[in-house]
Amino acid sequence: MKKCILIHYCKIERLFIKFNRGGDYILTAINDQKRMITLTRNIEYDELIELRRREKFYCPQCQEPLLMRIGQVVIPHFAHQKNSKCKGLFSEGETTTHLLGKQLLYEKFRKLNLNVQLEPYLKELAQRPDLLIEYNAMKYAVEFQCSTIPIPKMESRTEGYLKEDIIPIWILQTPKDKQPYRNGIQLLKISPFKQRFITYTQDDAHMMTFNPEAESFVYFSHLVPLGGYRFIGNVQHLSLDAQHFPFLTAKQLSESDFQIYWQLWKQERKLFLSRRLLLSKKGVQDPFLRACYFLRIQAEKLPLFIGIPVAKNIHFSVVDAEWQLLWLMFLVEKGEQFTFLSTRTIYEFSKRYPTLFLNHEAEQSVKNYNFILKNLGITCMQSKFNEKILLKLLYAQFLAKR
Repeated sequence: MKKCILIHYCKIERLFIKFNRGGDYILTAINDQKRMITLTRNIEYDELIELRRREKFYCPQCQEPLLMRIGQVVIPHFAHQKNSKCKGLFSEGETTTHLLGKQLLYEKFRKLNLNVQLEPYLKELAQRPDLLIEYNAMKYAVEFQCSTIPIPKMESRTEGYLKEDIIPIWILQTPKDKQPYRNGIQLLKISPFKQRFITYTQDDAHMMTFNPEAESFVYFSHLVPLGGYRFIGNVQHLSLDAQHFPFLTAKQLSESDFQIYWQLWKQERKLFLSRRLLLSKKGVQDPFLRACYFLRIQAEKLPLFIGIPVAKNIHFSVVDAEWQLLWLMFLVEKGEQFTFLSTRTIYEFSKRYPTLFLNHEAEQSVKNYNFILKNLGITCMQSKFNEKILLKLLYAQFLAKR
């Protein structure tokens, strides 16, 4: 194993962050003795000057000479020379936020006594993760993403890691909204790009973000999709010092917490249904409005069992109220009861409305919905039911492992 030199510089990152410009910023280099030099945060300025005077630095990937830049604005870093032909993996443009984030994570993992590398070049993949961790005979590639990248590029990197039995962990920079995120259950807006960072597990749908300036993580956990950018979620802040590896996960929602979800969901559902006619751009060709007409009911008067959250993932391209109403209309057209279910029927439904289905797991959502209707005894639009029983059924389904 190659020997490694760790270089630290003083903590003046608050000044560095002020100038968050992109560029060819590298934190690792090799010297003439092929030893790895890694820039971290706790060395005096004059020590960096001395290191630059006595050492020569080279890119671990292309072997070209590197410059060590030690300014008073940007975090000390290595950079290729102006006319470099390196096909390196820094073309997206580094920022000082990204540099600081990588350094903080690297130092944290070292404190946890993990085998961690900063910016290692994986020759077999031609990829360079921000960090590579070995833990319990497994390898993890940690990518701290501060900028928007094309989805295919993100998917390609993920596939590359998985082919080499490396588990990818994508961490998004904490979004800088107008108002800081407060702790607790609340309505959230998550853009399509940021939604790519949501992790779906048997227990939860969550997104973990990192704020280097505040040295804290922000968890957006137990995410329930409302359609488009909108979610209900539980926001929790965690300091870098309190973080572990594997990364900590959110606690299970209590029944009282789920009550808050339920009230927020009802408010959003009511708002959506009241505006649905105005939002339509298809007029009489709108499938949802045609379903309302077919079933002879106004959109804002749909019974509460239509539009209930039954999925932990985003399975449909429309909100729950839309696909569930279309499903019930489909059953009525076929002369079936609301509680009828068969694989063949789901298949026929998906063929009629192919643009509704985002993935194969949509079938499970239809089954979950059927389960709720059966237990409530729903047979028609006029069926009466107990809202408390509905809430208990949804909570049990919310906690169920998938």
